[in-house]
Formats: sequence, C-alpha cells, structure tokens
Amino acid sequence: MVRIQWRVSKKRYLRSKRTYECKRISMDIPRRFHEIVKPFLKQDLDINVVTEKDSLVITLTPVKTFRHAEYPPQKSSSESFLHA
Repeated sequence: MVRIQWRVSKKRYLRSKRTYECKRISMDIPRRFHEIVKPFLKQDLDINVVTEKDSLVITLTPVKTFRHAEYPPQKSSSESFLHA
C-alpha cells in the first residue's frame, strides 16, 4: 500500500532572517519494488499522470539525452591529417 503525502519544505535565506516555503507532493516506493526501480536511479525521467475511472496511473520514462561530452567520436587517420 502506498500513500501520497503533502510536505512543506522550508529553506532559510538572508542569513536566516526569512524562510521560503515550498509545498511538495511525494510518494514513497515500497521495499519490494526497489530492485525494479534501481536501474532508473540518478536518471532524468519524464512523467505522465492520468486518471482512469477510480485509478491514478503514473508513468515514468527515461529522457533520451545526447552524451557527446562523455563519448567523443573516434577520429579516423584522414581526419587527423586534415586538422594537423
């Protein structure tokens, strides 16, 4: 069983003189699903929320990103000759 929670997070600013409050909705994932969710940790996910009859359907899909900086293309010998 899962329960959707309403939380208020407070952040101080101006040397703790003022407080910024932000309301957030969260949902804890039960332990039995941790192994299923583990591959998606630390990834950006798109969210889609739909109500169907008396149900709430939340769909999370990984965002497709381009990783040019992490995996630069290998230069062929002809390209390295032209740029030298």
